[in-house]
Amino acid sequence: MRPSISFLLLLILTSCAQGVDKNDLKNINGYWEIEEVTLPSGEKKSYTVNTLIDYFELEGTKGFRKKVAPQLDGTFKTTEDEEAIEVLFEGSEAILLYSTPFHKWKETILKADENQLVLKNENEVVYTYKQYEPINLPQ
Repeated sequence: MRPSISFLLLLILTSCAQGVDKNDLKNINGYWEIEEVTLPSGEKKSYTVNTLIDYFELEGTKGFRKKVAPQLDGTFKTTEDEEAIEVLFEGSEAILLYSTPFHKWKETILKADENQLVLKNENEVVYTYKQYEPINLPQ
């Protein structure tokens, strides 16, 4: 009986955890690389090297995401393709609404701080990002 009370208390405390608010949106701006993907089954896949990273730019609740390829000289190769983003707050959830001329989808922001961005897509796949750190090669 005691373990079920502990579990219930943990569940209540977790559900009362503070969600993402408008002040957290500023943390999304910048370069992010996927660190880990958690599938709905609980299986986790780690990513130690990324040839493409995500660049987010939000002004208020609107902006875009673009894939960029970091280069050894510290620059990025990019294309003109970008996904428009609008942030929508539904209850305690912050949702990123993406759109391109061909597709629309959404992701829920689970966490957005200076070091980590965690997004969950409509298929319940969780993407954990870390701030991108450029490769510094000795000259």
